[in-house]
Amino acid sequence: MKGTVVVTGIPGTGKSTVCNLVQKFAEEAGVKVNLLNYGTITLEILKKRGDATERDAMRKSDLSVQREVQKEVAQVISDRIGHAEELTLIDTHMAIKTSGGYMPGMPRHVMELLAPKLFVLVEAKPSEISSRRTKDSTRQRDDATDEAVKEELLFSRFMGSACAVLTGAPVKVVMNSEGKAEEAAREILKTLGVL
Repeated sequence: MKGTVVVTGIPGTGKSTVCNLVQKFAEEAGVKVNLLNYGTITLEILKKRGDATERDAMRKSDLSVQREVQKEVAQVISDRIGHAEELTLIDTHMAIKTSGGYMPGMPRHVMELLAPKLFVLVEAKPSEISSRRTKDSTRQRDDATDEAVKEELLFSRFMGSACAVLTGAPVKVVMNSEGKAEEAAREILKTLGVL
């Protein structure tokens, strides 16, 4: 499959690790992958604006600021998307837990700009996600209880379903169990017809 694929997952699913492996394995198979990380580009923009110096600050800011930056990031990503014959992976979140509730990571205007061909939801068991969040001292993660994680997974699936309805693009759920990131990456590549 060529075009844009949106790879999502709640914090702690190992989505970015899986995305990096997808890129590595695809390129080993002779397929160039343009990997773009929404959070990294968001942080670049926030730093230029002087609004934040670390990526987890964004979801704690005012919702109007989040929406404005989200739109700006989508435009930057749209400008960085390669030719239609290339495979572009966008590493992002389907739902963003904010103080004002769950904000869509892929609102309609963003989907229209990025025109995804497939949505991939990377998931793991709630207990694994909780454990990963607790161990990750590099980030300011949300509540790591199993119940909180289950709620986030549910909202991610709800929003993934809505995105599929609005775009006509399918949604693929891939489990990233502990120690199985390579298997998850290979499953995505099989779905894309690369392996």
